[in-house]
Amino acid sequence: MKNSPFPYSYWAKILGVIIVCGGIISIISPAHEFVTISWGLVFIFFSKEKQDDEMVQSLKFKALTIAVIVAFGFTHLYNYIFLNRGNTIVLSISAYQFLTLTLVIALGYFYYLRYKATLK
Repeated sequence: MKNSPFPYSYWAKILGVIIVCGGIISIISPAHEFVTISWGLVFIFFSKEKQDDEMVQSLKFKALTIAVIVAFGFTHLYNYIFLNRGNTIVLSISAYQFLTLTLVIALGYFYYLRYKATLK
């Protein structure tokens, strides 16, 4: 499909997996771990699928929509519970942690929706 909204080819998923593995291995600097993992997940999620049609694009958009809402709700609840009690030890969730959470939820939900669609 030539007019796909996903900018990366299917093979960018492999690059994404390599980047995520590098982020998981980089325990030395935990702050950069989520930066690396989130970049890898961006490559994985926004890559084209082997069979990239309107149904797949619709499922990805639906999964991303739900994931943003769920991740935002979780992040807001976490920040409300732990940061509003005056405790200065707990840090707020960073943007990279939010992006990582959102893309993990989106990937999981997308593959679940695609699995359900293939059963019909």
